[in-house]
Amino acid sequence: MESIGFQGEHTGSVLCVDVSEEVIVSGGENGDLCLWNLEGKLLNKYREEGTDCTSVLLSLVKKDVVYAAFNDVLKVFNRGDMSTPTDTFTYNSDEINQIAVDEKEKYLAASDDAGEIRVIDLTEKKLFKTLKNKHTNICSSVCFRPLKPWELFTGGLDSKVIHWDFSRHKCLNMFDMNELNNPFETPDSYMVSPPFVHHLAASPNGKYLVAALENGLIAVFDSTRKHLRELFSLHTHTQGVSQVHFLSDDKFVSGGNDCCIALWDLSKSQDHPDLVLPANAHAANGTSNGISSAPDPLETKNQTMTDVCLITKIEHTGKINWMKPFHQEQWKIIIADESNKLSIKAIDV
Repeated sequence: MESIGFQGEHTGSVLCVDVSEEVIVSGGENGDLCLWNLEGKLLNKYREEGTDCTSVLLSLVKKDVVYAAFNDVLKVFNRGDMSTPTDTFTYNSDEINQIAVDEKEKYLAASDDAGEIRVIDLTEKKLFKTLKNKHTNICSSVCFRPLKPWELFTGGLDSKVIHWDFSRHKCLNMFDMNELNNPFETPDSYMVSPPFVHHLAASPNGKYLVAALENGLIAVFDSTRKHLRELFSLHTHTQGVSQVHFLSDDKFVSGGNDCCIALWDLSKSQDHPDLVLPANAHAANGTSNGISSAPDPLETKNQTMTDVCLITKIEHTGKINWMKPFHQEQWKIIIADESNKLSIKAIDV
């Protein structure tokens, strides 16, 4: 199902989108911020000249509030009247890539091109913390850790996933995707693209964290313990993965530059015994001349988990900039791509 609405208002590519039970908000090039009903009719619009709207968020606690990032500025709107923002925060020093709020919506985190994360206290309307000096490149994604009110995860174009205690500006642990993800032996993007982290998503129950990577992989972490633990990587995308979003505690969707959307069920990974990998698993399988003499156990595990967890794939018409699943009689996905309109696809979960 493709939508027939959502047209004629964006003047450039739609860069970001969010959805609630009642409305959809989208941001794009040329500073366009649009509010729609679920049928695709425009309800309200704001435009910030000379910039792009790079991230949007609908409040789940304050039903009429919309958050939007324009370059390095965060603006807050009332969706009934979006002619003027109700609040403006100018704490970031570079372009904001993603904004996220904690479960109680007391804090908002904004990750930016400087590799920094500004955490804003929304109740006090002031800067709470600046997280920096860990990412060495663009910080592309941020998400709060469910059920752990002082923790969040960030990912960046330095190929790092970082786990923070933001109340103490403390890095709890850090993962380098270059070290964790072995390339699959196929002649495609896995061999040549770096594992930049484009997007992160945490399951509602806090069991999983998934990371969308430029090399086409999706890294899956166990986040039930104090520290993250890598479980396996999934690989159905043939180009960079740009988006990951959970539908439930176990199911999530991914979208990428290959114009493909994939639906995954991580609960199916429990049907197979966990492969215990020694620390030198890769080295143990190599010969003296560096040529593998046996199947790599991690690659075998990743392939097995991909086969069992992949439910379905849906083709789209363009590269996916942003998407968001929502439930309206059935599961659907609102998609922002390189065009100037949104589209909706139904998914069979």
